[in-house]
Amino acid sequence: MSRSTGKIKTVAELEGVRETLREQGKTVVQCHGCFDIVHPGHIRYLQFAKNLGDVLIVSVSADRVVGKGDGRPYIREDLRLENLSVFEFVDYVCLDDNSWAGPVLEALRPDIYVKGQEYETKGDPRFAKEVEVVESHGGRIVFSSGDVVYSSTHIINQFQDSFALEKERLASYCRRYALSQSVVSNMLRKGCGSKILVVGDPILDRYLHCESLGVASEQPMLSVTPIREETFVGAGALIASQLAAIGAEVGLLTSLPTGPDADHFRGSLEDRGVTLHDVQDEARPVAIKTRYLVNEHKVFKVDSGRRVPPTTLVTRQLADRLRECLSNYDALIVTDFGYGLFTTEFIGAVVDISREQAKPYYVDVSHTRRASILQFSNARLATPTESELRFAFADNEAGLSNLASRFFAATESEHLALTLGKRGVLLFERPEKAEAHLRTDFLPAFESVSIDPVGAGDVFLAGAVLADLVGSPPQHGIYLGSALAGLQVSRLGNEAVASPALHRYIEARLELAD
Repeated sequence: MSRSTGKIKTVAELEGVRETLREQGKTVVQCHGCFDIVHPGHIRYLQFAKNLGDVLIVSVSADRVVGKGDGRPYIREDLRLENLSVFEFVDYVCLDDNSWAGPVLEALRPDIYVKGQEYETKGDPRFAKEVEVVESHGGRIVFSSGDVVYSSTHIINQFQDSFALEKERLASYCRRYALSQSVVSNMLRKGCGSKILVVGDPILDRYLHCESLGVASEQPMLSVTPIREETFVGAGALIASQLAAIGAEVGLLTSLPTGPDADHFRGSLEDRGVTLHDVQDEARPVAIKTRYLVNEHKVFKVDSGRRVPPTTLVTRQLADRLRECLSNYDALIVTDFGYGLFTTEFIGAVVDISREQAKPYYVDVSHTRRASILQFSNARLATPTESELRFAFADNEAGLSNLASRFFAATESEHLALTLGKRGVLLFERPEKAEAHLRTDFLPAFESVSIDPVGAGDVFLAGAVLADLVGSPPQHGIYLGSALAGLQVSRLGNEAVASPALHRYIEARLELAD
């Protein structure tokens, strides 16, 4: 953002202002921060700073470099700048696009740099470097009194459900990336010509609707009677079905045994227009996840799937089939749910074959106990959940940006869409230089109420891949994926979203107004 008049300036403009102030003998004071929600603590901090000199400059961290977790900053950067500029005691405001204050301090060389009292004992290594920069130019550090302490993070965590900013954040995202109904509709239209191969375990999601009989007489446990049953294809087969529903040409590569479950799996894909490329393997059954529901509320789940790796012979057959089939498709989607299909040998074949044929591949690993996203290198896009990424690094403490940086270093993948359930999705793009700051975008979830989250991550990946294949930026891809996920969670069962329903949903999105 740049404004050449008024209080809001670029850093370059303020360098000229700073030289004029130096010639006039003025004492320049600088403060730096996010200033997400301006509270009484901020006001006292800024007033304290102004009283130390003649001119107060406030540098504000840009949206993409605020490392406070998903959904932050809550207030977008242009509004944060305007909020500060209305204060009489603030003379100039500028946006800082760097990951720390050092570069802007080097540019403006304040006489006094003011930080909150907590930094006096915090031991923050970045602040220590900021001190070096300021003092190297003859400036000094002053800590504010800290007599009134508030936290923007605490305020947001406590009251964000009461704030009326979610719609504005979605609208701001769409404005920033030129998203409109016509743009999204054009993505879907172009996607009809895409040819996509999906590889994954055969999985069925079974919903057993029951009548509750109350508490069993022999033990304090729920007693139910089954009434009706619904069975859906899940995981990779759901992704394939969703892409076919939008109009893409889709194939699914997997291993299948004989028997009624495999027959149901085959028939369901045929009904949905998905071409099945299967290798016979009697040792690996179809995984079935059965959810028991009473009055459409899930009461418990039974997962019959077990990890059964294919034999070396079957693995070679899968690799040969992949090499043969992929030549007829534009891209590859890999979904590892931890049931054993993806041996180390087969993962290596996936990576090598996609590279040999210059076909981008996209990956989702959705079973943290049995598989790791770090096994798949050089992916175009990976879409783990936060818990899956934390499991991969055995790290429950690090910030999400730190985990993303480590993910890129470990896999050399291009994009990471970290799905956060009802909170939304964080998009990270691998920087061109190892030391560069990660580019981050946050998109809130479209639906605040989730009836059934099963399959939401799968259809999200389908939308993101489709957008990428038609040449749309990744920010457009996570929007389309989020739209599909929003529709998916608003109903019971994980049937693919029909194309007419998706178009109606897009037409009703207010943030997409053309």
